[in-house]
Amino acid sequence: MKIFFRYLFLRLLQPFVYCLTALTILWIVADVYGTMEDFIDHKVTFAVFMHYYALQIPHMLVQVLPAAVLFSTLFTLISLNRRSELVALQAGGVAPLWLLAPFLLFGLINVLVLGYDMSGPAARADVTRNNIMKVIKGNGSGGNDVMNLPYIDEANHRVWYFQDLSTSGDTGKVEGLIIHQQDAQDHDVALYAAREARWTGRFWRLSGGVKKITYKVDGNVQSQETFEEFDLADVTTPPRQLSLVMSQPEDLSVGQLSEYIATSTQTPDRIAKFRTEWWYRILYPFCVLILMLFPLVQSGRNDRRSPAAGIGIAIAVLVSFSVFNSVFVAAGKNNRLPPFVAVSFTEVLFAAVALHWLAVNNGWYWQIQEWYAAWRKDGAGVAEKNLT
Repeated sequence: MKIFFRYLFLRLLQPFVYCLTALTILWIVADVYGTMEDFIDHKVTFAVFMHYYALQIPHMLVQVLPAAVLFSTLFTLISLNRRSELVALQAGGVAPLWLLAPFLLFGLINVLVLGYDMSGPAARADVTRNNIMKVIKGNGSGGNDVMNLPYIDEANHRVWYFQDLSTSGDTGKVEGLIIHQQDAQDHDVALYAAREARWTGRFWRLSGGVKKITYKVDGNVQSQETFEEFDLADVTTPPRQLSLVMSQPEDLSVGQLSEYIATSTQTPDRIAKFRTEWWYRILYPFCVLILMLFPLVQSGRNDRRSPAAGIGIAIAVLVSFSVFNSVFVAAGKNNRLPPFVAVSFTEVLFAAVALHWLAVNNGWYWQIQEWYAAWRKDGAGVAEKNLT
């Protein structure tokens, strides 16, 4: 690796660590402001407090990492420009494009880190955060709980109503369960109601005053039966799958989102949320490189402008990107835009603006015009030679 490459890479690494640490502390302080009352009311120990926030690191990185890369890149380039180090490197024969290479490599590394984080760890951290808070408040067992939600299983013509669904590993328990079975023509077939249901590993077992109502073809009640315990041998949907389809898209990993999209029989409006979230997990990590392009405009400037101006521009870019991204992602989740368009629009827009600034500051447009003129001239010369 060339000396200048190592030098610039290491110059960028130190402010990145400082920015990441500072932004992490700010994130924790802001989060503590909203949760401290719960910690105090339930007498949470300092060890539990530290464990709680240690588990939030993957979720925190999604918000903190792009900003840390943006500000550390800006600080490094302003520092290099104020000491005329970039001018010295260019005078030594280093092309402007090569000056960007260490920064782009650093950005690519962070894209990979953020991509891995968003593929699963960040979602699991968010779920763990909610479960720990339920335990602190005494409202949960630490497992994956779903409460007071219906689920329409269109593939099996079955409607589930859960008062409380709790899953932990491969086991599952439901309190307050109603299953409404229909036929292919949406005619009522049977209704099962029970105070409790447990997953046996192959099917669901109802208990605690089970009521079964059977319907005639015309929809009238044919019979009513009561059991202390009843096995639904044909209801083989495992608790993990129920938890998956009942979860919010933000709580699922990329693999779980892919599984849901491939197997879901839900309406397009509901699937749009999951498709948009899937594209968001895939494309959002590239915002690290896109946001880095804006401070890289500093590499083409030779003036010693005030650092406050650069920081102000960086904050404006970061806020604008967040607002645009939130608006368009929300439009995708509400099925107002195709998921890919909703997620990619903001990144394409900001990337185009940043590349335009880079092209203007580095004279890339003039180079392209010269290359085009040379190509036209060479083409005309070849054509003239062929005619003669």
